[in-house]
Amino acid sequence: MTHEPTRRHILQGTAALTLAGLLTAGFAPMAQAAETAAPNDLDALRERWVDQITGRKLIDLADPVFTAAVAAQDRAVAKSASLLAPRPGQLGVFTDAPFSAEAKIVTTYQRLAQMATAWATPGSKYLGDATLLSQIIGALEDGNTKVYNDAQPEYGNWWSWEIGTPKALTDTLAILGSNVSAELLAKYCAAIDHFIPDPTMQYPDSRGKILSEGANRVDICQAIIVRSIVGADKAQLAAAITALSPVWQYVTSGNGFYADGSFVQHTTIPYTGTYGVVLLGGLAKLFSLLGGSDHAVSDPTRSILFDTVEDSFAPFLHDGLMMDSVRGRAISRTQERGFNDGTTTIEAILWLARAVDAATATRWRALCKGAVTRNKYSNPLTGASIPRTALFKELSASTAPVAAEPLGHSFFPGMDRSVYRGRGWAFALDLSSQRTTWYECGNGENNLGAQTGSGMAYLYAGDQGHFDDDFWPTANLSRLPGITADTTPLPPKVEGEWGGRTPQNDWTGGVTLDETGAVGMHLIGPGGTGLQARKAWFYTQDMVVALGADIHTASGAAVESVMEHRNLGANGGQPITVAGNLHTAATGTPARYSHAKWAHVEGTGGYLLLGKEELTVLREQRTGAWKDINTGGTPAVVARQYATLLFEHGVAPEAACYAYALLPGASAKQTEKASRKDAPRVLRNDAVGQGVELGKKAVAAVFWQAGTVGSISTDKAACVQWEGNPGQGKLAISDPTQAAESITVTLKGLKYRRITSGTGATLSSDRHGNTVIVVYTAGLAGRPATFKLRR
Repeated sequence: MTHEPTRRHILQGTAALTLAGLLTAGFAPMAQAAETAAPNDLDALRERWVDQITGRKLIDLADPVFTAAVAAQDRAVAKSASLLAPRPGQLGVFTDAPFSAEAKIVTTYQRLAQMATAWATPGSKYLGDATLLSQIIGALEDGNTKVYNDAQPEYGNWWSWEIGTPKALTDTLAILGSNVSAELLAKYCAAIDHFIPDPTMQYPDSRGKILSEGANRVDICQAIIVRSIVGADKAQLAAAITALSPVWQYVTSGNGFYADGSFVQHTTIPYTGTYGVVLLGGLAKLFSLLGGSDHAVSDPTRSILFDTVEDSFAPFLHDGLMMDSVRGRAISRTQERGFNDGTTTIEAILWLARAVDAATATRWRALCKGAVTRNKYSNPLTGASIPRTALFKELSASTAPVAAEPLGHSFFPGMDRSVYRGRGWAFALDLSSQRTTWYECGNGENNLGAQTGSGMAYLYAGDQGHFDDDFWPTANLSRLPGITADTTPLPPKVEGEWGGRTPQNDWTGGVTLDETGAVGMHLIGPGGTGLQARKAWFYTQDMVVALGADIHTASGAAVESVMEHRNLGANGGQPITVAGNLHTAATGTPARYSHAKWAHVEGTGGYLLLGKEELTVLREQRTGAWKDINTGGTPAVVARQYATLLFEHGVAPEAACYAYALLPGASAKQTEKASRKDAPRVLRNDAVGQGVELGKKAVAAVFWQAGTVGSISTDKAACVQWEGNPGQGKLAISDPTQAAESITVTLKGLKYRRITSGTGATLSSDRHGNTVIVVYTAGLAGRPATFKLRR
């Protein structure tokens, strides 16, 4: 589309150029933080929003990172401009984006927003360009006439009409300001009111309204808030701000944030790392926009949102990446990997830091600075937008300290996820239950990911890029690390799309005691094979102990438990050692080792073999394409080498088991020494209970039913940890069924007579004082209680 610039457009462009020139000449290297500004009218809010979405006041044209970002934006705008259709045009504003496909409407308005951004960006060749302004205005006029107006019914995906298009459109209207005529602005405000008349609802047309939730609610509110600012409608603005509050209220089931730090979307999917991040990012920008103004969010429950930064997001943010265990079907996306979502999370936290008190803001910036500093795998500014570049540059120049990652265990009973941080490593578990499905697929994404919820273990040790480095298209998705699986081939989309079905077990849970932790899952495998297993993990600062028991299936097929399935990179070749001997079998040929006490994979760590099971080791070259796991993925074939260590339980096992310990980052020498001197003692590993002695003064156990593990007994299912001595100690208990009214724990050989801290429990002892009985009355379902005990 070409437009002859009118005299009005030329004059407006000249005025804008003059204003932009003044901005360029007088900008500060780092703008004043938004929380210190105090706009008191809607035009000031519009200007602040434009500042946020363009980064125009933060650009340092002497910095090559900024100039590169501006140049990249200019190239994208030049490409878009070359695709403009001649007026009055065809079926769309751009030649490659016909309005017959509703997704192309979103593309159209996103391009216009990008063009408007360049028009307002200091250093851009399009800054104040009259021709570009005329083209944008003409495209806005055509788009309103042809498709996005108050008489148009929705077709295709609702999101395109109610979120995708209005968010981009309102950004454009905000940037162009008075350059958009009052008549055209009124038409677009009417169109937005037509498609999203109520910030609490989706589908306003004949399909029937449904309540908007989570990130969808925030996106709709954003569009209405910016529309209300540019359209000077304070009543709509107030309504949209009020509608934000429900998205951060705690829930006890279904979608949203849980008091335990969980975040669930689509009812059964742990989604902190994608949907949660989108929600946080949207709210953060709105809080930054409105903070300090007459329209600031005043709901006192906003403190819940602030708490989620450290309770919900920080535990899964590791060395700059977002852990895959909470990224749902996004693990199958070519262009959205763990470090991408990690960078987006950091950006969201930095925006929100502009809307909180100084002490909290400093603590969050230290958290972000630590994550960025430790990221040795990717540069978060590669291809970054100008606003993101500005935020990260501001962070780097700030006086905030570099926060270390906290050590210890975080368990999330609302979504059955576990994260542990040891000395220089991190570990996460992907679990399932009647609350949490095995995996999610949908829209052609992640159709083969069913086994992730079978206990997949994500080890982050040494190689930060392990999972981002084409792991998902090249890994054997039936041999994921940590899982127990029936080898019956499963069809794509097994168990259906969108997480509608869950395994009907009644036991997945965990407990934390100081810097140690215990987790258990009664696995019911996907696909209806009849596979079941009792799986438990126990954490210390130096190792993860993994036990499996009662492994059986009804399919008649072979069953495997995978100790490791490590991506060795494109070149591979890292030595694999078993009991002091190099694994030398040809690539692609498995080797079996009996009676081995330890194994080691160079660059990853060591493994202590605590049972009698034979170990199978396989080095293999694997190939795949992202398109294999996502219909929208790239078709290019990639190759990676893998080290796989597993236990073969044979065909149709009835009560198979395994036991091993993982020593992240340990050398072969350290692993061999640990196998002789520091191997944990397995106390029990069967269908009643599983437990280990972690040194001389600590026991951790999971009880599948009433029973005894070492010196600890319970009257029902429970997770229990104890540490201490006969005179004083600590006891942690949780209810993995999330249904018990009380749990009775008996400790033998101890002489405790009182509970000195902790609530919700009573203590008694026998007349000899060497058996202690603690009756714990469960509080919030699934969350652990900790008690200090003394003589």
